[in-house]
Amino acid sequence: MLLPGIVLVLVFLVLSTRPRLYSFQGQVMGTTYNVSYVARPFSHPLPEVSGVVHAALADVDQRMSTYKQDSELMRFNRAPVGQPFKISPDIVELVREARVISEMSGGAYDITVGPLVNLWGFGPGEQPQPGSGDLGRLVNAPEFVQWLDSQYPGQIPDQAAIDQARAHVGYQSLNDSPDDSTLTRNKELFVDLSSIAKGYGVDQAADALRELGIDDFMVEVGGEVMVQGLKPNGNPWRLAVIGPGMGENGLSALVEPVDKALATSGDYLNFFEVDGKRYSHTINPLTGWPEAKRIAEVAVIADTTARADALATMFMVLGDEEGLELANRLGIAARFAYYTDDGYATVTSEAFKPYIVPQI
Repeated sequence: MLLPGIVLVLVFLVLSTRPRLYSFQGQVMGTTYNVSYVARPFSHPLPEVSGVVHAALADVDQRMSTYKQDSELMRFNRAPVGQPFKISPDIVELVREARVISEMSGGAYDITVGPLVNLWGFGPGEQPQPGSGDLGRLVNAPEFVQWLDSQYPGQIPDQAAIDQARAHVGYQSLNDSPDDSTLTRNKELFVDLSSIAKGYGVDQAADALRELGIDDFMVEVGGEVMVQGLKPNGNPWRLAVIGPGMGENGLSALVEPVDKALATSGDYLNFFEVDGKRYSHTINPLTGWPEAKRIAEVAVIADTTARADALATMFMVLGDEEGLELANRLGIAARFAYYTDDGYATVTSEAFKPYIVPQI
């Protein structure tokens, strides 16, 4: 018969070898991040894990931010036209990934849309233009702060200002060279990686966890999420797609993107109105105007968060009809929410459907 002390030791040993769920939060890139991971005996302590993850996110922010004048990206944006600029290899790779998505969408996605984003008051810089009113008067303020500041009263740029900004847009005039890790602007361009860098930050944070030997985790930065492995109870991570109806039923879909990334893009939290018309923060680089289709939100599941992030932005410009056709043709997992007279409705690509958890 086992003695009581031995029983207690055995119970302690069993409990101490069980995987445990740890979580931590922080702020970076002008938004918040949340990380949950499964730790096993003799794992790295939580302060070390949180420090490594924050460093990975801060590194991406420092190099790719358009709000930091000393970032690599902003130094490139000030570099002479026609002169190759030495830059981090991963920035070159992001530009190449963005080019693929630009070509896929016929130019509906374009990381050189920055002058138009700034003109409409949704970007980091001050771009005073004729007819633009007060939009863009805040310099280096977080996007959400600028949005609030530009709402009341909202004014729109005139067509001359839009045409002037469009003359400085065009991914075709941005050359990348991975061999010597350089980027070259062939005309005055403002490269803005905000539609892909946040997702890339999630990917880098995930890589940091893997390097620590952590294989079961969820990383979320400003709504973009990467999950891998399982929770301590052996179940997969489940993610909620909130959608524009969050004030009604609070849930658009529940998904299980095992070892995948989920990114969303929408206009229901970031827009302004003039004379009763809603203007989205998603700018169509082909027209120079904010997207005015009925689309409200897009959710995309992909292998990397950077790709999911960029695709979600692309689909916001394309809209639910053209976007759904493209998603089904290319096998992209995407879910579209769009406005109707009665609220909103959703439509889902075939590749997205297997990830949806049936709601009983």
